[in-house]
Amino acid sequence: MRRRWKYALCRLPLILSLLTPTFVVFIFTLLFNQPPEVQRHLEKKEYTKAPQLLQNYTNNPYNISHPYNVNFEELLVMKESGQRIPLKPLNPHPYKYILNPSNICQEPPPQNNSLFVLILIKSAPDNFHLRQTLRMSMEKNPIEKGYVRIVFLMGTSKKELNKNTMVENAMYGDLVQQDFVDSYKNLTIKTVMGYNWAVKYCPNATHILYKDDDFHFNVKNLLKFLGSHEHPQSLLVGYRVDKAPVMRHPASPHFVKTEDYPNRVYPPYLAGGAYVVSMDVAQRFVIAFPYVKYIAVDDSYIGIVAMKLNILPQMNNVLFSFKDCKDLDSKVIACRGYTSHKEIFSAWKTFVKQFLAKFYI
Repeated sequence: MRRRWKYALCRLPLILSLLTPTFVVFIFTLLFNQPPEVQRHLEKKEYTKAPQLLQNYTNNPYNISHPYNVNFEELLVMKESGQRIPLKPLNPHPYKYILNPSNICQEPPPQNNSLFVLILIKSAPDNFHLRQTLRMSMEKNPIEKGYVRIVFLMGTSKKELNKNTMVENAMYGDLVQQDFVDSYKNLTIKTVMGYNWAVKYCPNATHILYKDDDFHFNVKNLLKFLGSHEHPQSLLVGYRVDKAPVMRHPASPHFVKTEDYPNRVYPPYLAGGAYVVSMDVAQRFVIAFPYVKYIAVDDSYIGIVAMKLNILPQMNNVLFSFKDCKDLDSKVIACRGYTSHKEIFSAWKTFVKQFLAKFYI
């Protein structure tokens, strides 16, 4: 018996050396031939770890850096998958609604699965005459009106203490207002408010026409353009500005400090007077806004956000005119309506005459 154990112990190193390769093969077989359920679990676990947000943003041809310099495509993936974004928001947007027509988009368009356009109009509390002219122009298009909703965006005015806008909203119910001061320097805040409102309260809109209140528009031409576009679901189109220099002179209304934006030029952006954006692009903008540092020039800021998301604004200087409105009835979607106070006064007199004519027998 002792001799047998002694013989076995002498042969133990040889046995172990023979077993080792077999053991390794066995382990590898277990790892690479898992049941389908285990494989799916491992793949899912690996996918949830994939997004790496905190890396330099380098995927743009303009060599423009602006906080946050992270991969925003991965940021979208993290947001959509419910993961926590490991960044502190740069723009918390703490403002509250004073006026909020939250039910304006509840009534669907006349036909299901049709184009449904939301027109967001940047306005100022004192510009009632411009808003009323635009309302009047929509009354002339009863057929297209069913496919369109209009709201006016504004902050607060110290001068009138918000009383006039309260009365106006009671009559028309189309004012979106938050408690920030309505000023030129706060146009980016107003723009972000408009996008946030659209995504939250009008998500069934397919497209947004974003414009100033001194621009006229033609809904029929807009619907015709969207209906004939090859990819209407992914649009950011208007009058594109390329290689615009940053204004450094303090007297300029477009002045931006070097510490706010150190680059010498802006990435391509759409002139803010009027442009069209599809709802899916607007939704991506809303996710990105908190993590792209504000600058006071709102249209340039939207260009920066588009660059972060690898979206190139599309140029169309035929449908969006900054000169006049001579082709508004034929092909133009939007054009600058007023170039002088005389034109505004003339349009206002026309509105008053038409308004009073309704009461004459």
